[in-house]
Amino acid sequence: MKTDIRGISHNSATWIVAVSLMMASSAEASNERVNAFFEAQGCAIGPSTIAAAIVDGIDLPTIQAYAKTVRADPKTVVTGDWLVLAPDACTIRPPVVKSEIAMSDPEVIQNLSAIDAYAKDGDIGCFLNGDGLVASLETSRKWTNDEALLKYLRFLSASISSGELSFYSPDPLHTPPGFIATRGKCAETPRMPDIVHSHDLLVRHFDALIRADAAGGASCDDDTVPSWKFNEVAQRIFGYKPLNAFLGSEIRFMAIGGGWFDGTTARRQGSPRPPLCHYK
Repeated sequence: MKTDIRGISHNSATWIVAVSLMMASSAEASNERVNAFFEAQGCAIGPSTIAAAIVDGIDLPTIQAYAKTVRADPKTVVTGDWLVLAPDACTIRPPVVKSEIAMSDPEVIQNLSAIDAYAKDGDIGCFLNGDGLVASLETSRKWTNDEALLKYLRFLSASISSGELSFYSPDPLHTPPGFIATRGKCAETPRMPDIVHSHDLLVRHFDALIRADAAGGASCDDDTVPSWKFNEVAQRIFGYKPLNAFLGSEIRFMAIGGGWFDGTTARRQGSPRPPLCHYK
C-alpha cells in the first residue's frame, strides 16, 4: 500500500475525499430544500414559517444555520422577529395552494351567475356566489361550515393565483359584484382582455409589488395590507395606472387563503405577516 509523505494511504485519502464530497453534496441539497421551503412562504423566515418548516421535516438547527446566513446578507430585510430574503436570493411568488375545490366542480358551476345577471350595473360576466358555494359544499361533501369556509379561502387563493378567478373593476368607486370566472363561455365579456392582462402583470411583478408596498405603508401592526397607497405603488412599477383598481384586494385574498396571514380561522381572517408588511 502506497503512503504519501504525511503517512496517509492513497486509499484512505480517496475515502476522505469521497466522504467530503458526499457531505458537501448533502449540505447543498439541504440548503436547496430549506431555500425552496421558505421561498414558498414568501421568502420570509419568522415564528410561523419556522414552525411550519419543522412540521415539514426540517430540523431546527438547519433552519437556524440558514437564518444566520440570511441575516448576514446586508440586503436582507429585518422587521420584528422576521427576516425577508433579498431579491437576488429569493423571488417572492404568489402562494402555491393545493385546493380541494376546482373551477370545474359542479358546486362551483351551479354557483356562477348568468353572464348578464349584473349587466344593468355594467358588469358582464359569470360571478361567483361565495355563500352559495359554501352551502353547496356543506351539503355535497358533508363538510362542516368551518371546514367549507377554510377550504373556500384556499380555493380563492389558488384560483386567483392561476388566473381562473379575478376580483376586477377598473373603477375604485365601483366594487365588483363578486369574483369573475375567466374561462370557457364565461370569458366572453368585453373586459376579459384587460382582466387577463392585469393578471399577467400581477404575476410578473409580484415580487416587486410586495416588496415595495411592504417597504412603504403596509403595516403588520395595523393590518394595512395592502397599503392605501398600493395603486400608486403598482403604477410606479407598471409604468401606468393599474387596469384593475382592486389588484391589492386580489393579493389580500391570495395571501389569506395561502397561509400568509397568521391565525386564520373560519371566523377570523388572522394577521398579516412579512413579506406583506413591516413591523413598526
